[in-house]
Amino acid sequence: MASAGIEQAALLYQQLESAWNSGNIGVVGQLLPQMKIILLNLSFLPSSSQSGNLDQRELILARNTLEIGALWSIQSKEIPSFQRYVAQLKCYYYDYDSLLQESPFKYQILGLNLLCLLAENRLAEFHTEMELLSVEEQKNMYIKYPIRLEQFLMEGSFHKVFLDKGNVPAENYSFFIDILINTMRDEIASCAEKAYAQLSVGEATKTLMIESHALLMEYAAKRGWKQDPTGQCFLFAKDETKEDLHFVRNNELISQALGYARELEKIV
Repeated sequence: MASAGIEQAALLYQQLESAWNSGNIGVVGQLLPQMKIILLNLSFLPSSSQSGNLDQRELILARNTLEIGALWSIQSKEIPSFQRYVAQLKCYYYDYDSLLQESPFKYQILGLNLLCLLAENRLAEFHTEMELLSVEEQKNMYIKYPIRLEQFLMEGSFHKVFLDKGNVPAENYSFFIDILINTMRDEIASCAEKAYAQLSVGEATKTLMIESHALLMEYAAKRGWKQDPTGQCFLFAKDETKEDLHFVRNNELISQALGYARELEKIV
């Protein structure tokens, strides 16, 4: 490729990298499309037919741009954008790993992708992605974290997921952890509505892993829960056509009945 094209890409990448390092997310969002347009004239998303003519400088520029794009997407809370960047990065991480020095962001981004799949309850895809990683790679701290959370979910130990939210390997992991906890909370609440005639405020706070009374009341209002006259219990309307519904009195059993168990069939 023309040297002028590489130089143009390198100059624009310097601006992109500078904006990213300074935390100027708005400028990063403006520069990313421009950078990708320039990269289209280079070896951006190379095919196997190009393998003998690849320029390492072009590959590095493209990979680094996509990595910034993936991390920028998380800060911008744009999950579809993040997933597109990860899909594009895979050829650099897996197909051209012999041509490039390993990126320091590789496992952080792959771990974020695993956590994203976990947060969206896409466990079959989670395990497919795991198969791409060696046993040694699965020991990396960025990869171990989502693996550990998935094990907690399969065990029904949802309180461990909540307790582990403070042990994230990178700050941007918190974005997906919050989504995962909200998903868990909704599943637990849905199960409680079916299993209980009523639930005390204290039990609801503990079972739903909500940290304050104000947040609990906000969540209850969102789900349309009503309180009894004393304000100490939430009352759940029951479906009279389902007389055989068994009332579960054990909070531990409620959490174990979450929808994540349904995904086991897909994995097996």
